[in-house]
Order: sequence, then C-alpha cells, then structure tokens
Amino acid sequence: MTQNTLAAAAAVRRGRRRRWLLAGLCGAGLMAGQLVGERAAMAGDFDALGGYLPAPDAVVTQGFAAGFDIEKERYLPSDVKVQCVANTMALKPADDALMAGQLLLLTPSVADRCSERVLVTLPKTQGSYRASVWMRHGSVDAQVLVKYPAESGLRTSAATLAPTGRVTSDGWVELASNVFPVDGAVAAAVYLRVSVFDSQGSEIDALELTPVKAPYWQQRACTGLADPVCGEGALCIHNYCRLGRLSLPPLPHALIRDTMVDVMQSQLRVFFGGQKTRTENLPHALAMLDTIRSAKNAWQFWNGWGYAIRLLHDWHTRADSSVVRVSRRARLNVCFFEGDGDSSVAAWPKHPKYRDILVSHTGNAGTHGIRQGDRLVAVDGQHPVAWALSLKDVDWGWWQADDNDVYSEMAERMRGLILAYATSFSVLHCDSVTQTCADVPQTYLTAELPDEGGSQVRCDNRPFYHLAAGNNPNANHSVGFGFFRGPVADAPPEDMVYSLVWDTLYGGGDPNGYVNTHIKDAITDFKANARGVILDHRAGNGGTLDAAELVTTLVRPPDTALIFYSPMQRAGFAGPTTAADGIALFEQFKSVSGMTVGAPDYDADMPVALVLHRDGSASDYMPFGMQGAAKVKLFAPAATAGAFSTFFEFSYWGGVSLRLASGDAIAADGSALLGHGVQPDFLVLPKQSDLLAGKDTLYEAALAWVQTELKP
Repeated sequence: MTQNTLAAAAAVRRGRRRRWLLAGLCGAGLMAGQLVGERAAMAGDFDALGGYLPAPDAVVTQGFAAGFDIEKERYLPSDVKVQCVANTMALKPADDALMAGQLLLLTPSVADRCSERVLVTLPKTQGSYRASVWMRHGSVDAQVLVKYPAESGLRTSAATLAPTGRVTSDGWVELASNVFPVDGAVAAAVYLRVSVFDSQGSEIDALELTPVKAPYWQQRACTGLADPVCGEGALCIHNYCRLGRLSLPPLPHALIRDTMVDVMQSQLRVFFGGQKTRTENLPHALAMLDTIRSAKNAWQFWNGWGYAIRLLHDWHTRADSSVVRVSRRARLNVCFFEGDGDSSVAAWPKHPKYRDILVSHTGNAGTHGIRQGDRLVAVDGQHPVAWALSLKDVDWGWWQADDNDVYSEMAERMRGLILAYATSFSVLHCDSVTQTCADVPQTYLTAELPDEGGSQVRCDNRPFYHLAAGNNPNANHSVGFGFFRGPVADAPPEDMVYSLVWDTLYGGGDPNGYVNTHIKDAITDFKANARGVILDHRAGNGGTLDAAELVTTLVRPPDTALIFYSPMQRAGFAGPTTAADGIALFEQFKSVSGMTVGAPDYDADMPVALVLHRDGSASDYMPFGMQGAAKVKLFAPAATAGAFSTFFEFSYWGGVSLRLASGDAIAADGSALLGHGVQPDFLVLPKQSDLLAGKDTLYEAALAWVQTELKP
C-alpha cells in the first residue's frame, strides 16, 4: 500500500491553480445533500491554497502516484461471478489531482455491470473506522467491504459511502461512510468497491480510512427481530445482527437537517398520490418526517425517512436501500396466499379481520415437511398478516396495496418475511389422503432451520395450471414475462375453452413489442378458435396502460373508461371534492389522457372469466376496463390493489432511492379511483379442502361459469 506523505502532496501542488472548499449543499436527485456533523467524517482537509492535507490520524491514506500498481492493488474475489474486463481502471496524470499529480479513472463496463475493487491494509486488531474518498464527474456507487473467511463465523459487511456536503471549486465531491467495525486479525480482505454509471467514467482520489473512538461492535447471531442481543441501531435479519447505519448515508449536520426535511416534505406534498392517499396517508408521513429533525444518529434519521415513506400506504411507493440486501441463510420453499381454512377451522378459529393463510404450493426441497393445503396460523404468536403489518417501521422491502382491505402482497411476501425477521412460525399440517388436519400446529424456530441454499419456487398465487399438456409454465411456476395459452385440459374438446396465463402488462407503448404482440396473438387465437376464455392473471405485476387497453379489445366496444389526472398537470392537487368536479375533469381530459378501451371488432358473444389474486397498477386498470362488459366476470378472493397512479423515481447516492406514486384516475361518474381496488363479480376464496383434493377453487369457479355461457 502506497503511503503519500504531506511533503509529496505539497510538491505536486506547486504551480497549480488555487481551489476553494465549498462546505455546503451537494448531490442530486432524492435529497439536496448533507453536511456531515461529525468532524471525523471529513477525513482530510485543505490548506489556504487549496492543497489537500490528509488526516494526520488516518491509518490508510491512498493516493494514486506513479508507484501505485493497479494489478497488485486490485482485489478479485473468487466468489464474484462478474469480474471487470481490462482497462476499466486506469491511472491518469492530472495537475488538479488531490494528492499525487495522478488519479484513478474508472470507466464502466456496461455489458458486464462490473465493480472495481481496491485493497487497503488495516491494523491486525479490532477497531472502528470511517472511510472517505473524493470523486468527480458522473456518479459512483462506493462501499468499503470487510470480507471474512467462512471458518471465522463472521459475515462479510459493507459500509456505504455517500456525499458529506463538502465539494471543491474544481468539482471534487467528498463521499464518506458511517462508522464500521473491522476485526483486522481475522479479515481476509478490506477493500473499496466502486461501480461507475457515467459513460465517460469517473475519477477518484484521496482514499482514507480513519480510526474512530467508538466501542467495537461485535457481530453475533440472533433469533429474530425481537431479540435484544443486537442492540440499538441494529436489526436481526436472517438470524444475524446487522448494523443499519452501514447501508445508509451519514447523519446530516444539524445546520442543514431542517432544510433536508423540508425538501423531503415538499416532494411528498407536490408529487405524491391522489385523493384518498393524500387525505388519509400523507399527514402521517409528514408528521413522521418532522420527528427526524432531532435524530441523534444516521439510523434514526434515514430509517425514520424510510418509515415515513412506508406510512404513505401505497403499492407504487417505496423507500429503498441496501439494508434489505442480505443473503438468506435458510430456505422456506413454500408459497402462501389468502384463503378459507375450512378443513382446520375446528382446530384453529378464524381471525375476525384477516383471512386464513394457506400453503398454495411448494417446491421439491427445503419445505421442512410443509405441504400444499397446510395452514400458517401464527408468526411470533400473531396472525401472519398482523405480524407482517407490525414490520412497517423496519422493513425496507415494504409493499402494500393502496386499498385498506387488501393484504395479498403481505401473504405473497410471507415466506421471505419469516426467514428475515421471525423468531417462530406455526403451521397446521393436513393430510391430502384423509382430508383432515392436525389438532395442534407445529411450531418452527427460524434459527433452527438448516442452512440451505438453492432456488425457491415462484409464488404466483396459482396452485395449479390448467392448459393442455406442454403449454404450461414449468414446475417452478416461472411465469415471469412469459405468455402461456391454449385449450384448457379440464373441459371437453367441444367446449373449446381457451386460457391465457400471464403476469406482465409492460407493453411500453410499442405495438410491435413483445408483450403487446403476445396479447394480440392471443386475442386473434381466441376469436378464431374459442367458445369461452379464462384469463389467468393472478400475479398481476402491472406495466403500461397500452397493454391494459389492448386486453379489453376482446370484449367491449370502444369507450373511455377513465382519465388519468397527474399532479404534473396540477402539482399538489388533492383530487375532486365532489362528483360534479370529477365529472368535469373527466370531460376535460378524456380526449388527452383517457384510458381507451374496446375495439370495433370486439366479440360480443365471447364469455371471458378474468381470474385475479394479487394485481396492481396496470393490472388494476385492465380489470377496471374489462368489468361491465356484457360477457365478462371477475373472479378473485379480494379487490385489486387500487394502485391507480403512475410514479416518479428519485435516486440518491449509496443505494438510497425513492419511488413515489403520483396522480389519480377519475372514472366517468367523477369518482377518484386511487386506493379503491376493483371489486370482483364473484368473491371466491381458495378453499383448504380444495387444495387438499388437488383442486383450484378460483379456476373451478371460473370454468363453471364460462361453460354455462359458451359462445354458440
């Protein structure tokens, strides 16, 4: 490791133009920036002429002088699948380099999406450190990683670097981490990992690691989120304590914190939501943001911000960070959904509010004896949905429907939530042969599940597929962007009942694109060959309005179903206050932002059963546009998500980002639709008894209806 002395730094400053340090706002996108409160975060400083002065107590002071050997200092982990190609990291002479007349130029390898890694050397003792590096041009994603050998029992940790608020007049931006622990006697490698996103590349210089007088934080195992062993500011995720601050930017300085919170609140007031979500949810989020003005540390501030975003209670809205990017330790290779536990109600009564949680289907391994038709009755002593809702203040993977009565997303995420946060969960096992269930549930401790890797079956809310042989998704339930169609296997050939199984509506406005082509082909096929159709869209991932409109052309004449009124047309708009106001908006915008449904050549005689389970966004718009057609019926266990909006994305440094729902849909009757899911024509809950008998309740109901309405 090359150590640059103050004398060497001074030598390269001779004759160079003067620079100024601007200690203020910097950054782009999500936040205005931050001026870090702790002086130690600022590492090195600048003299009166703008020359860089490394921190005198730094244990690593890395410039990139002529003696720096890229190949020697580059770290290539053996367990990383994508390594950078040659020449993505190069030395570049520069008079305005901070330390040694030479800096490190990083050029992205777009095809490989690689990250470059620069080794550092730390003392062989336990200690706490803060890292900093200066960069300019474009943007970078930077972390300091501490990699431990498997036999040590310690987990590799990563400390994210984000802007401190210090910039120079010639464009250098300081990035720094929060305090992170290192057991130098055990660590296999400590290194800076940098990903570059600007096509022209980014420059870095003056990498420093400075010791911090803070108690050494010891990694340790834990039994679930409620385990106090992790201590304040740490979370038990996948049975191991994780320091929340490592994945987040530093705490903004008190001088600028109020301004940052003002910006956060302004974003929500201007861009967020529609009538229902702005009225019911926005005040809670704004109040939560006020509390972080007095935050004492980075975790309180940034997790408080994330919690405020989750309080917006919106399908499209989320705060994201690498807090949740933790590898799972065990497998729970089963899928859960809401249903009717009719076979086990005697052993475990129903909850007065939440539906029963059943095992929809499982994979071939890692099931721990859990089978299709079993019932998940409790997680950490609570109804599973109630338990999942209790995670809102810490779960950075939060995903919730806008409609207050819809919990399909909670059930679909249940296995991942259990593995990440639960101490225990209880399952009532059932026997498909005897059609009976146990009297007492089996309780599992998540910490005692065996360490096990491998793939997990996809959770798409479809316990079975029903197309003729060869047309169905694979046994892993991998629908994804696929489209599967053809005659169903459960009806006589003369009935000519066809089905389409698909999840995505990402048409993207291209009529010749992949998604829209498949939808068009399916409609052409159905019109030519079918007497009845079952559209199976039980994992409706949404997409774009054009694809949703296209599906409706099978079943109804042309019309305008709704208009989409974006806050970008009227920032901060809370929606129509009366039906008359809503109707006026509909009439005003139906020719410019309306959802156009139907087609002149629609098939008026075709019975179509649309089967739904967890559907939002364009997968809300599509059933709304289908419903009401003379020969269309919707089958589902609950309403859709009610996510009648679009969204904006704001990206910040260090993996922190914000996706914010915006706008509202207004129906022809003047009603604002955001937050109100599409109600099914037939409310059908998957029955536990049907699962045990190998039956698909929703599909069976849809098929029975279609067969009574067959096209002549």
